[in-house]
Amino acid sequence: MTEQQYIELDTLLKQGILLLESLSNIYDTELEALSSKDLDKLSDTTQEKMSLLNNFHNFTLERVELLKSFGYEFEIGDYKLPDNLPESNALTSSVTENYTLIKQYLKELQQKNKRNEQAIYRNQQNVTQLLAIVRGHKKQDQLYNKAGSSGLYKAQSRIGKA
Repeated sequence: MTEQQYIELDTLLKQGILLLESLSNIYDTELEALSSKDLDKLSDTTQEKMSLLNNFHNFTLERVELLKSFGYEFEIGDYKLPDNLPESNALTSSVTENYTLIKQYLKELQQKNKRNEQAIYRNQQNVTQLLAIVRGHKKQDQLYNKAGSSGLYKAQSRIGKA
């Protein structure tokens, strides 16, 4: 790669890092909205997250196209360093650091996404339990347990009599 190509790639990677930092903040905001059950904030956060994810997708496409224009073969999901990098210099180390940062942010975002998913699941379980209480359903009247096997037979026998 020429020095100009390194500069272009480095600039693009820095833009990607900024996008990932914004996404990380959005995931934290999303968790706050989930915890406080603030639907307006959650809706705004979701729209902003979708916009940032679309921007990151565009960044990824741009990065792949840039690397292909330099003669490297990459797929969209590849976040490895290009092969045959020239000797170590300031630009090479900057590109290497930025690739490492992007990988770290991607791992962090996966963990935050799983964390938020668990919060959504817990909220869903709580709402389901509250609805069951409001409807007057007893826990022991469930046909099936969480594993999907038969629960208590009291509810099953009532269905059979009907």
